[in-house]
Amino acid sequence: MCAWSGGTYTKGNNSTGGWTGDASLGIGIEAGRHDTQDDDFATGINACLTKDGTNSPSANLPMGGYKHTGVADATAGDEYLSYKQLLDVSKAVTATGTEPNYAVTLTPAPTAYFTGMTFDFTAHQRLTSTGGTLNVNGLGAKDLKIKYSAARSPEAGEIQNDTTYRVTYDGTRFLIHNPTFAATNIDVTPVWGASGGPVSLSVNYDTNYRFLTATTVFFRTYCNLATTGAANFLTLQLPFTADADDRVVTGSGWVAGLTGVSDYYLNCHVDTNLIQLRIYLLDGSAFPIDANFNVVLNITYNIAS
Repeated sequence: MCAWSGGTYTKGNNSTGGWTGDASLGIGIEAGRHDTQDDDFATGINACLTKDGTNSPSANLPMGGYKHTGVADATAGDEYLSYKQLLDVSKAVTATGTEPNYAVTLTPAPTAYFTGMTFDFTAHQRLTSTGGTLNVNGLGAKDLKIKYSAARSPEAGEIQNDTTYRVTYDGTRFLIHNPTFAATNIDVTPVWGASGGPVSLSVNYDTNYRFLTATTVFFRTYCNLATTGAANFLTLQLPFTADADDRVVTGSGWVAGLTGVSDYYLNCHVDTNLIQLRIYLLDGSAFPIDANFNVVLNITYNIAS
């Protein structure tokens, strides 16, 4: 039998009042009764947890509204966290490595990636190219992606140094919850073409793009062009493929310095290859041969999903 019941220990001869009760009843000191009592002590002691950890619980341990105190921080996945450590692991961990390949070390260390793994990390370096990876505790580099209807790679400037990002592992990659939209203009060299005559880029004063949302790009170009033959329209290479469903493109702009053109409008749309932006004179005339004219365009469009 177990001498513990409802949290109270009861010795084996308690019903007679112990050894004193036995004596009053005329019961002598008997080996059998001593053995029963000692066995009962052993059973009761073995039901206790030892402070040196040499035995383990055999059932759930209710705390009765009390708490463990003086606990150490967990270092493995099967250990519970102290409240102090919970506060610590809730803080963003600072990344290491060389962008675009970021690395972080979480404590306690995960033994594998799992779907739904979510944490914050502070980037130590600005992303300067397209794409990136994140390696957690040496488990292997996984792609960093920005989620919308599909998922795209982050572009230069969408991860900024000294900025904290929340990521979730979806089973194959880490999705960034709060990329840095529109924080930085990313300079590019515009790629121009023309229909009916060559066009060349003389000066690129200011061409850049930035993300307004996960799917919307703002593109600006201010440059000086030259045509060596009459062109029915000019083409401008956009930095990202436009959305294949609705091809949303809005914008404004102007052309200055074209010989013989004093009043005109621009008509901008995305070509069927969803990459080039075509620029027409609204009156249907061709761009004349000219060695020096400026073009300014501000375009907002949705990228392909």
